[in-house]
Amino acid sequence: MNGALHKRSNATNATKHNRNNYQKSRGQRQRRRLRRKVKKYGIGKYCRFEFMVLLVGFVIFLCLGMFVYGKLRAYEERIALASKYNHSDSLPDIGDKSLQYAQLREIYDAKLPENDTKRMKDFVQSLRKNEYFPIMKDEMTYDVFNCPPDPPPNYPFAWNVKEVLDNWPIDDTTRRNFIYQGICVFDFETEDDKIMTYMDVEVPFVIRNDPKVLRTSERWNQPEYMEKLLGAVKHRTEFSHTNHFMYFVKPPKSAGKLKGWKEPTQRSRTSFHEWFEHAKDESKLSPDKDHWYYRLIGCGRWACTERDSSEYLFDELAFFQPREDNLYLVHPKKQQGIHCRFGMKGVISENHFDGTRNMIAVMGGERRYLLAHPDQCEDLALYPKSHPSSRHSAVDWSNPDWKKYPQFKRAEVNEIVLQAGDVLYLPTYWFHHIISLNMNFQCNTRSGASQEYKDAIRDCGF
Repeated sequence: MNGALHKRSNATNATKHNRNNYQKSRGQRQRRRLRRKVKKYGIGKYCRFEFMVLLVGFVIFLCLGMFVYGKLRAYEERIALASKYNHSDSLPDIGDKSLQYAQLREIYDAKLPENDTKRMKDFVQSLRKNEYFPIMKDEMTYDVFNCPPDPPPNYPFAWNVKEVLDNWPIDDTTRRNFIYQGICVFDFETEDDKIMTYMDVEVPFVIRNDPKVLRTSERWNQPEYMEKLLGAVKHRTEFSHTNHFMYFVKPPKSAGKLKGWKEPTQRSRTSFHEWFEHAKDESKLSPDKDHWYYRLIGCGRWACTERDSSEYLFDELAFFQPREDNLYLVHPKKQQGIHCRFGMKGVISENHFDGTRNMIAVMGGERRYLLAHPDQCEDLALYPKSHPSSRHSAVDWSNPDWKKYPQFKRAEVNEIVLQAGDVLYLPTYWFHHIISLNMNFQCNTRSGASQEYKDAIRDCGF
């Protein structure tokens, strides 16, 4: 038996010895292969190969982790969206559907209940710091604050442009209590029949005290609301070294250089905060200082190309939504988005006409509008149709050159100061010259064109 144990012990020792020799030779073979690779490729290349293998593995692992994380976040967001707040004016197919916007509206809708019309009226009225009255009241056949059911003859009254500008120069933002106002102001709740009548015959007027407009105006004038709504997104902004702004279409290079013409403004992109920092200190603003004109565009069902489209405008300005029963849209299917322009004190938008009807709402601040009938086209001395600023008056209304443009002496205009909560209806082809009397928020929407004034514009070369 001892002999058997001895043989088994020797066999075990031999097995261990063979295993050790195998492992030793295996290690030697690996080292030899490594030395051959190093000799063939060099230590740097071999290490880079090993490093790249590790790096690729890490990237794959990271991507898988991010994919799983994204799926989890998307699931959580779907759960949150399923139970998110929907405001009363939300439309299913347009507007801002983000959770962030829903949370912001939930906070402010709770703070400012929509069923308290009196509160909204009182708040917006507190924003209207000034009163304006017709300077030529005794010469007019109607009261602009109590207009007849049908537009009176020669409505709206207009006066010689020189007389109007002498009374209130374009660059002067100091308020005048008496102005050359010729258009009617209607109360939304009590004069709806008049509103429809005047709109049907395509004449300008102002609507006041619409609860939906008041609601937006109140919300937009809450401290910090606009900062929260707009965030740090940069939007289209026009810049000028003076207070004058004129729209233009940049001519193609093939058209050659237009003698004596240069781009009237520069285009950039800024955030609301950046624009507000420029606009808030009005004591430093003057006609010869730098000005910025900030702009938002909500596309809705309109095929626009704005890369940072502000779709929440269709939630914020519910009165401009493309509904069939909407007073502010004559043809909802022809709506061309919602456009908002934020003006600094003194900003001037030069006199021009648009080829569509327009509804213009002021949410805060004041804007002075000088209006002219389309039959004044020739006397307003427009740039020709081929000009980059076609449709605009060539006259500098801040300092008219009466010798160069003698016909301008014959032009007739009227004016209106739009305040918070006011909505101006401007028919197709009506001329308008705009002055920001202080920092203000204005939004407008267009919905088709009428043909009542087409002949006057065609006779003028357009």
